Amino acid sequence: MIQEAKIQYLAEVPVLSMTLNNPTMSKLISSYKDHGEANLMVPFSKIISLGLKYFSKQQHITIVNVPSTAQALQKRGLDPITLLAISTCKIAGKRFTHDPLLLQNNKHRNDQAGLNVAQRNINMKDAFKANYSLTKPVIIIDDLITTGSSLRASLAALRQQKINVKACVVMVSHH
Repeated sequence: MIQEAKIQYLAEVPVLSMTLNNPTMSKLISSYKDHGEANLMVPFSKIISLGLKYFSKQQHITIVNVPSTAQALQKRGLDPITLLAISTCKIAGKRFTHDPLLLQNNKHRNDQAGLNVAQRNINMKDAFKANYSLTKPVIIIDDLITTGSSLRASLAALRQQKINVKACVVMVSHH
């Protein structure tokens, strides 16, 4: 499943996309997130764990995921990306710790699906907050990157607390 993994930079932080952007991957991610196909969590976790190991260099790393919107959580009845982060840390090994309280929603925002680039940037301005500072480096994970606005907002919140964001790892990049 891992084909053409690529690194791009967002606000000077490497973003590793683990798989091809194609209709099959888009459908698989949607099946996992929006249709409750929980059997995809372990394969996705294995793929993302390879990205974590690529950046960790044997360090202990805190893992955070981009927080879902309240409406997405209500619609789905669960938080598939947080569950993916927890599973990924278990698979990647003991030096990776998911911290569900570090990065949180700071305001109501709309789901990004269907928004254009300008709307996404406005929607994500000050969207998140980091609840405290850490000395350990952090890696942000997410399912996909479209315009980068969610990852940029995550980076801004973590940097406001002087947190060292080592990298971001996503399944798919749409840009």
